Amino acid sequence: MRAHLTILFLLLSACSTTVRPGHLGIYFDGFHGTLQRQPVGPGVHYVGLTGRIEDFDVTYATRAEDIRTTSAEALQLDLKIAVIFRPVRSEIYELDTEIGTNYYDKVIAPAFRSATRGVFARYSYLDAMKRNEQVEDEVLRDLRRRIAGTHLEIALVTLEAVKYDDEIVTAVRARLAAEQDAARQKVLLDSEATRRKIEAAEQAEHERLKAEASQREKLQEIEVAQKQVELDRLREEAEATSRVMRAKADAEADKYIDQEVARQARPRGRTFREVIAEPQSDARW
Repeated sequence: MRAHLTILFLLLSACSTTVRPGHLGIYFDGFHGTLQRQPVGPGVHYVGLTGRIEDFDVTYATRAEDIRTTSAEALQLDLKIAVIFRPVRSEIYELDTEIGTNYYDKVIAPAFRSATRGVFARYSYLDAMKRNEQVEDEVLRDLRRRIAGTHLEIALVTLEAVKYDDEIVTAVRARLAAEQDAARQKVLLDSEATRRKIEAAEQAEHERLKAEASQREKLQEIEVAQKQVELDRLREEAEATSRVMRAKADAEADKYIDQEVARQARPRGRTFREVIAEPQSDARW
């Protein structure tokens, strides 16, 4: 009895298969030679003695490729570049009937290598170093274009490493050394130019201050001269006024003397000339 049960268990095991989580299966009926269109999900499935299940991993998978290619300058590049992909869940039946389970080696890998070489051939080695994301995006777009209609989904392309030819490494090192030397020279030139600029600014400021001082001196001289002219004018006006006043005083004095002489000369009936000609004495006055 136990032997019969063991034999029965072995037969059942041989006639069943397991679909793992994250996978889908397509049942193939070996007796009739047909595929079941509706995929089966994870679990244990009875397939019989002549049947089988084609297993498809429908989770995202990553495969890396080592690709030797050339840059736009025909310089050799060794790349390690990866692609992330998976089958389209709703098109598993079409993928199995048109391509099969070995779809990566049949479809993705050749298209991936070709797209990578084509994109890198358009870039110089310097641009390839500086524009990793742009290069990855171009490879991704080209790969999607190449495998369109194959029931596969390409999610991402990542450039993991680039090994340059020895000629490129030597050239890059020489360029970096030249750039560093040029940077040092530029710093020195900038320092010298800055020093000269500062000196020129100081000299210009000195000249400006000197010119302003000279202009102030000239303005002061002009102001002093104007004040002197004004003083001379006032002095002349004062002297002229003084002369006028003295002349008026002299004229008033002469007039007063004439009036006195005329007054004293009237009683005697003498003329003014006689009075003037008559000698004067203190006793008479």
